[in-house]
Amino acid sequence: MPEDLNNSHINTAQVKHSFSSATSTYDEHAVLQREIADRLLQHVAFTKINPKRILDIGCGTGYFTRLLCQQFKKSEVTGLDLSENMVKTTQAAHRLRLPWHGRRQHVVSDGCQLPFANASFDLVTSNLAMQWVPDPTLMMREMRRVLAPGGLILFSTFGRRTLLELRQSLAEIANERAGLVLPFPDITSLGNSLMELAVELPVADSDIFTLTYPNTMALVRELKNIGASSAAIQNRPSGLYGRRLLKQLEDVYSAKHQDDHGRIHATFEALYAQAWYKDAGYEHADRIIPIQMNEAD
Repeated sequence: MPEDLNNSHINTAQVKHSFSSATSTYDEHAVLQREIADRLLQHVAFTKINPKRILDIGCGTGYFTRLLCQQFKKSEVTGLDLSENMVKTTQAAHRLRLPWHGRRQHVVSDGCQLPFANASFDLVTSNLAMQWVPDPTLMMREMRRVLAPGGLILFSTFGRRTLLELRQSLAEIANERAGLVLPFPDITSLGNSLMELAVELPVADSDIFTLTYPNTMALVRELKNIGASSAAIQNRPSGLYGRRLLKQLEDVYSAKHQDDHGRIHATFEALYAQAWYKDAGYEHADRIIPIQMNEAD
């Protein structure tokens, strides 16, 4: 497994707790997550897939799951998440279903240990969940295991440049403080891991987003309200939300990453990947994965 995709620092129990606690505040603050979900769905628009069975891993409050239901009205769609609170929220949004719509199912489970038989789904998706599992490569293998012949894997995750300003500012305060920000993978590592699966026509691309906030505290508060807590990081330095550290962070961050209007900016990199089912044992002839780099407006 490529080192950049080893998330052994992730505390799964704390991830579950953080996102369960953020269920009521998530949708209010997850503007970027919805934008990335919209762009991820656009990847499906360029395919000819007409899936009968769809799995959405890490469904959260169900935004991307609902997009899939709208795109494939007659398909059976299963939303899965580690957090029972999140799954209940997704389920509540699916109570009203027209008779000709496909069945909706909701499952509480780990994305690295899917409770489904081999070849159960024609489309397996995940929007911004992979960075929260201890072993993203294992999650990819599970996605491929439950993929049926002719099926498509499609997912997004955050990339290495995400929150680089926050990481740099924390490191300037003290080197070990940089560990309060998740180490995200780069697009090459993601592509290499995808190539290890029994898939064909793998493609990876990326978008860069620059968001602005009135101050550093607003950024930290938003991360907390969507469940992106540093508490999920194993052996992390303590006290990200301590008053003294926040004051230091505000001073350091603002000094280097503030615009002329007094607002601070933060970078987010979204990585997208897709690949089609291929019989196990297939060897990629050229070992090359097409990669496209995009920048958001």
